[in-house]
Amino acid sequence: MYKFRLFDAKQTKFAFNINLFLKQIYPKIKNRHFLYFLLLVCCCGVVFGFNVWLKYEEFKSFRFTPFFEGKITKSFSKTNKYGKEYYVLHLGVKNFTLYTTLKTLPKTNHLRFKIVKNKITFKDFLKARFYAPIYQVSELENYDYNGVWEYILSQHQNQKMKDFYGALFFAKPISNELRNDINHYAIAHLLAISGYHLGLIYGILFFSFKFIYRYFQQRFFPYRCIEFDLGILIFIIIGIYFVSIGFVPSFLRSFVMAILGFYLVCKGIKIINFMHLFLAFLICVSLFPSLVFNVGFFFSCMGVFYIFLYARHFFKKSFLSVIGFEIWTFFAMVLPVLYFFPLFSMQQLLGIVITPIFVVFYPLSAILHIFGVGGLFDNLLLAFLDFKLLSKDVFIPQWIFLTYIVLSFVSIFNKYLAIILVGSNIFIFIWFFIKNYLLLS
Repeated sequence: MYKFRLFDAKQTKFAFNINLFLKQIYPKIKNRHFLYFLLLVCCCGVVFGFNVWLKYEEFKSFRFTPFFEGKITKSFSKTNKYGKEYYVLHLGVKNFTLYTTLKTLPKTNHLRFKIVKNKITFKDFLKARFYAPIYQVSELENYDYNGVWEYILSQHQNQKMKDFYGALFFAKPISNELRNDINHYAIAHLLAISGYHLGLIYGILFFSFKFIYRYFQQRFFPYRCIEFDLGILIFIIIGIYFVSIGFVPSFLRSFVMAILGFYLVCKGIKIINFMHLFLAFLICVSLFPSLVFNVGFFFSCMGVFYIFLYARHFFKKSFLSVIGFEIWTFFAMVLPVLYFFPLFSMQQLLGIVITPIFVVFYPLSAILHIFGVGGLFDNLLLAFLDFKLLSKDVFIPQWIFLTYIVLSFVSIFNKYLAIILVGSNIFIFIWFFIKNYLLLS
């Protein structure tokens, strides 16, 4: 009778034989890829649990920390019911973002303060974004000078344009006014650094380095693979960029998917599949549990999901299929976005046209800023953002939202359900147009 062995005695080193282990634990399962996937899911579960435990230990330490230091990342004024003005501040602390209010706006961006913690739960702390009052506030000297960021700012006179390019290149928070302008066009995904930007950056860098690499490859190392070598170099550059702009959930998801996809391509495995997205989701959440509560991360994952759904059921190598892809992705995200951000306008349909234009605008604006003429399009952009059609808030009930998400997953197995589901979002525009334009005319 064959005895169970975790190690192969024939090997000179005392090395763990994972294949033998998996076959003996699951003798009836012949697909080793599934076993590897199952093992990875278990590992992610363990890492997730460990990181949640670390967060809880950090939370206990947080409750006994007397003073904190934070940077004001966003501020705006509001008026209470008594007519008195106060300021809402978004403070970036070491491991979380704090929302708070003050009667007066500090003169510097860096503050030292105490936090009222009696109503902060572990769930709030795990989200890494919560509200709490602060007291004993003292102002600190600004010390985070960024030469590149200041160089970009110096090319713009209008504050809205400074916010626009700050978000586009450095993932800086934007004002409520600019956010409202962006939501009227449904192009928030273009301003938030994500996989769309990562793909453009990768493509630009690859074709920029390609000619230099070819010159040396033909003379010194013709046996090397240009896709592999440049891929490694570009991922290092993108990784440095990711660290420099700070923690951006949508960019993290795309970065993990890109690295995972690069590995799978090197192994000759198909990457445009839902398992690729699921693995990237698991890895991100296991390393950063706060992403479970992050809306931007949810939008990023769902956007890629609907892209894969289109690729599974409809995509063909034709120009019409590319046009269909843009229209499909736009309408698929209408209901999930409305659930969190209820502003709705007919001009959001322009987002279908604006998205492909952005492919040219993004690298062009980067080049213009490098040469010091980044403000060339400011007047045109301001006019574009100031344009408004009629808009209203359309609130989506929770049960409709959850049903839509569940049916979206089910539609993986039925393309007709996918068509009905995504097509139903078109009726939101038809209903809005009839109610607010035809019936009122």
